[in-house]
Amino acid sequence: MCVCYIISIREININQKVMDNKTSLWKIRKILTEKSDGWLDFDNNHDIENHILRSLGESIISRVKKDSIKIKIDDYDTGSQHEVTFGYNHESDTYYIGSLWRLKELAAGDEIGLFYDPISKNLCFSVLKQAKPCLIKK
Repeated sequence: MCVCYIISIREININQKVMDNKTSLWKIRKILTEKSDGWLDFDNNHDIENHILRSLGESIISRVKKDSIKIKIDDYDTGSQHEVTFGYNHESDTYYIGSLWRLKELAAGDEIGLFYDPISKNLCFSVLKQAKPCLIKK
């Protein structure tokens, strides 16, 4: 019995480390507050500028504030890559990502994460937590 108990605790510790590693990558985290049709607004411009735009280059910040750009985004959950619109809304003073394919299948309460990968030079996306389980289309 003791051996089984030790293995169970070890499995729990390994699972927790996997979750900790997964969540530590994601510099931008957002809990969705409503159903989206593919547009994601960010309420923290400082984090977007420091963790995403600065990695893309200083000239990108002023360019994005003038006109939206197309960027590649890697979906860690499905292993796919997509092109999305990245821009700035002057009326609400927020950055946004448009044409984000996965948002249509997510619900209020789900948490997503983003970070910039300097090796692939792409933005990376993942659903970190789901309020309600659903199937991911691959």
